[in-house]
Amino acid sequence: MSTFKKWGLVFVMALLVSVLAACSGSDESSVGEASSGTEGGSGSKTYVIKAGHAASEEHFAQATFEKFKELVEEKSDGQIKVEIYPNGQVGGEREMVEALQLGNLTLAAPSSSVVTAFSPSMYLWDLPFLFKDANQAHTVLDGAVGQEVLADLEAVGIKGLGYWENGFRHIMNDKHPVNKLEDMKGLKFRTLESQQQIQMWNATGANATPIAFTELYSALQQGTVDGAESPLALMYAQKFQEVQQYLTLSGHLYSPWPVLMNKAFFDGLPADLQQVVLDAVEETKAHNRQLSADDEQKSLKLLEDGGMTYNELTADEKARFQEAMQVVYPEISGLAGEEIFNKLMEEVK
Repeated sequence: MSTFKKWGLVFVMALLVSVLAACSGSDESSVGEASSGTEGGSGSKTYVIKAGHAASEEHFAQATFEKFKELVEEKSDGQIKVEIYPNGQVGGEREMVEALQLGNLTLAAPSSSVVTAFSPSMYLWDLPFLFKDANQAHTVLDGAVGQEVLADLEAVGIKGLGYWENGFRHIMNDKHPVNKLEDMKGLKFRTLESQQQIQMWNATGANATPIAFTELYSALQQGTVDGAESPLALMYAQKFQEVQQYLTLSGHLYSPWPVLMNKAFFDGLPADLQQVVLDAVEETKAHNRQLSADDEQKSLKLLEDGGMTYNELTADEKARFQEAMQVVYPEISGLAGEEIFNKLMEEVK
């Protein structure tokens, strides 16, 4: 090779190295890699929050995440960007929690039952007929016991930021109306991916089957299961009225959404941006709970208009369901911890 060609090759290689170095110097942090900004403040560094949820874009979950995005981006002056991935685009709820731990996802608000696999105190929110109404649930979740449960998540690399609301859950199926406990007998019934949920529904006489939420519509459509349970707004948003005929207003379980963030990401944010995130979660909470209340009211009519017939359990039958489902109370006390279980019982009595 001539001397001219040799030096020409050296020049090209040097130019390529300098271009690659410049690209790698980008100031946009990846998921789970938030680091301190310039000295003395957050500086001009940009952080990206990759947020996922399992509901459709029509459900108020999407509006909740959009409110969070709006607040975070505004209050951080654009230093934090939020990307929202709805409808299980980044996996089912359990997969999302695993992705949070690994740093492949920054933020999620899954059903609390899914989070029990990662932090046992979260089992407390699986207790059936725990809360009389939403106001009581909010008081407990926002109080000492609720915050203690969130704090336990730090041991597994997750920062608990607060609780948003999914709502009270109700029974649906495509076989017959459920007016009494005996009507559950033999129903192939989808449950959340939780052993306690399986035990609870088996205690009613149903044949409980855990299925990921992202697969539920097709499972109902194909008859893999006869029924499931869900908050009303989620039923309508997921179009379950297309594949389910009977709705029973049971209110057997209140379903919170613990708002979870990859802990390394949160810890890597400058203090002022950490506060922006915390404030946005808190402000979004009020917006979310109002959305939940509003959608609960209108979803029942929309489900009925969509072809579902509904009934409400009588007080006596609700008491029978409660008695059967309380089979999980002693086990959940042991799993969550007797001390925090007793604190919760004091708060709800």
